[in-house]
Amino acid sequence: MYLEAGASIDSFTVFYVVALGLRMFGTFRCSSHPQETRRRSHPSLIAKQISGCEMTSKCIVRGILLVFFAWAVTSFVAIPAVRADGTHAKKQSTPIGNQPQQSSQKMDTQYTSRIRQYTTEPYLITPLVDHLPASATVPSPDKVLGYIIGTPNKLTHTADIYRYYRALEKASPRVRVFTTGKSEEGRDFMVVAVSDDANIAQLDHYRDITAKLADPRKITPDEAAQLEKNGKPFYWLSGSIHSPETGSPEMLMELAYRLAVEDSPMIDQIRKNTIVLITPVLEVDGRDREVDLYNWEKANPDKPAPSLLYWGHYVAHDNNRDGIAMALQLSKIQMKTFFTWHPQVLHDLHESIPFLYISTGTGPYNAWLDPLVVSEWQEMAYNEVQKMTDFGVPGVWTHGFYDGWAPNYMMFAEQGHNGIGRFYETFGGRGADT
Repeated sequence: MYLEAGASIDSFTVFYVVALGLRMFGTFRCSSHPQETRRRSHPSLIAKQISGCEMTSKCIVRGILLVFFAWAVTSFVAIPAVRADGTHAKKQSTPIGNQPQQSSQKMDTQYTSRIRQYTTEPYLITPLVDHLPASATVPSPDKVLGYIIGTPNKLTHTADIYRYYRALEKASPRVRVFTTGKSEEGRDFMVVAVSDDANIAQLDHYRDITAKLADPRKITPDEAAQLEKNGKPFYWLSGSIHSPETGSPEMLMELAYRLAVEDSPMIDQIRKNTIVLITPVLEVDGRDREVDLYNWEKANPDKPAPSLLYWGHYVAHDNNRDGIAMALQLSKIQMKTFFTWHPQVLHDLHESIPFLYISTGTGPYNAWLDPLVVSEWQEMAYNEVQKMTDFGVPGVWTHGFYDGWAPNYMMFAEQGHNGIGRFYETFGGRGADT
């Protein structure tokens, strides 16, 4: 019933997030239960699914995150697994290979020109994200917000971020938006699902499959084997639990658009074989405070800036240390989201150090984590480092920063239930010009 980690991982999906993240990097250059089944939705379910200015760190964040997400998704869905019936699932071949196939889709020339204008160095962008596909029916971020993602000196309030996702949902059958609760100050929490039309139409069905596979007490091995043939894995991205780390809520909007619109073979494969969940902003109260403070600093360059004493109600950086106490609304909402969807991966997006750290931990690892969980961190991370190095992208690394022991981090909502909890640290924070 457990996923086996031990295969090379397909790269093109994660590639996409990394590339998009790196686009943002180059862009801002202007002025719990040990016997629970592997909630991998079931091991073989995953194996079968996928055959001229100053550089700022915000671009790093948004670009690296966007690029790496896609690569990460493909990575996890392509891991060979031990099937529920005990047989070994074979790794499917990847027809696309390491290099992206070009699409004949029309490009948004104005948006694309801005991407290239705001990107300073060629090694900070890849062919995956040096353009934006056009759509006659689905609005790109600039059509709703008035500026492209990665525009210098622009950060987006939570209400406008949500407005964009609702515009996407209205325009595309590939997007669904859910409100999951309220913050301490009354702001909504949101989860967005993106996949192909058929998957979104059966979203409740796929959610129910993962819920059944998550509890082996209620199904037989034969039932599990049948369910895994019919399911789709969920890959969950969570943005900005730390309010001064402002890039991921911006990046995720462009990522959602690309997943909904682009018709390249890589994105089409992601859509057909994966359901992507997005928490656009986790610390919703602190996000708006941070944007307000940033805008005030821009309007008052000669005045000393006040500090943001707290982000949430009343908490700052340690909102990501609430995984045991569960005292904060954001912690409760993340756990609620987990138990609603039972995603196979929770990918937490952070900013702090250059250029991109991919979490593996260094040990000592938490003794209650299954060794397969730890090995999956390693396999996915080292594959991503290698593939981005092949792309000529500098400063992508792992093995450091975090030990893998403390179970009070938010991502332990996933890790504590035998899933893959992972995070990125990209170079950025504190605005759109740092």
